[in-house]
Amino acid sequence: MNGLFNSKSSKKFLISITFTLIFIMVSAICAINLYAATIVSGNFEVDYSVQNDWGTGCQVNMLITNNGPVVNSWNVSWTFSGDQQITNMWGATYTQSGSSVTIQNETWNGSISTNGSVSIGFTLTYSGTNAVPSNISVNNSTSSSTNTPTQTTAPSSTSPATSTPGSTEGTFHVFLLLGQSNMAGYPTPLASDKVEDDRILVLDYDSNQWRVAVPPLHESWNNAIGPGDWFSKTIVDRIPEGDTIGLIPCAISGEKIETFMKNIGSKYDWIIQRSRIAQQSGGVIEGMLFHQGESNNGDTNWPNNVNTFVTDLRTDLSLGNIPFLAGELLYSGGCAGHNVLVNQLPNVVSNCYVISAEGLVVDPADTQWNLHFSHDSQVTLGKRYAQKMIEVLGW
Repeated sequence: MNGLFNSKSSKKFLISITFTLIFIMVSAICAINLYAATIVSGNFEVDYSVQNDWGTGCQVNMLITNNGPVVNSWNVSWTFSGDQQITNMWGATYTQSGSSVTIQNETWNGSISTNGSVSIGFTLTYSGTNAVPSNISVNNSTSSSTNTPTQTTAPSSTSPATSTPGSTEGTFHVFLLLGQSNMAGYPTPLASDKVEDDRILVLDYDSNQWRVAVPPLHESWNNAIGPGDWFSKTIVDRIPEGDTIGLIPCAISGEKIETFMKNIGSKYDWIIQRSRIAQQSGGVIEGMLFHQGESNNGDTNWPNNVNTFVTDLRTDLSLGNIPFLAGELLYSGGCAGHNVLVNQLPNVVSNCYVISAEGLVVDPADTQWNLHFSHDSQVTLGKRYAQKMIEVLGW
């Protein structure tokens, strides 16, 4: 063998192999799709950037900058060059017919000042190529130019990276909000509850689109706040700059635990679907917040049913043993005795912690049921959930 590799023919063979490998590598690099570009459309510039690509899908961030007069609404349209299909979008609503896409601003981000910008994000699936569309139009203006791509990194064959919707870096920390009316909320929000933080997103209860989190997070019939509002406002201060909090509200007023259980109730698949949207958006589900029990008041099977519910969620969403925080019910009213069962949960559910309702009071407007926390009590309850989650996660 040594004689063979010392021969002239062997050297020529090695040289040939070397050049072949170089050719393959260069060909692969040249075949890479464009993964970021800036398109000019009338008075607007659109930065289209793929933040991570796992071979069959990707996450796209789009920054729309207004270089002209103030606009109070905007729409963007384009045609994909391949078979891309959008699966989820945050910061805008969308319609897609074949390869043609049109997106429209949300109610809260329609205004763009001169030199101002707005960012959106979305996930898509594809097969074959995934080039940046070159015909992006804003407010029906013609696309006039495209700059040189700013990123030409080959797509990864691994799972999507943990990225924040609307951001180029950082972790998207997601939390499930589960239960019935006290998780959904009852009291009317104040101006302080409506202060926006673009690092806190919520998967809209009705549209399944990401938006900046402001109340109501859940059902909008009373536009109330629940513990999720001040949980997120508190915990966001403990995450690194560049990270984002995501909330998945899945509470429904007046429902028993059976409604949410796998193979029993009608809402388990709904929770799974919403959770997977968050995971497909690059989110990591870090914990569950739970407040339920009024509709199962005194039911001795309730702790075991809660455990079955939590175990199924952890298994079906591949969550591992993430923390499960369960809130006590009001110490007053007809359901106060159920707290005995709430406090049994840590003995039944793994990695479970009870959030105290000590000192919290009923909302004065709740004269019918006398079961719902007041505004200030909801704020306090949300902060208590956050403090325990911070402790358990080691933040």
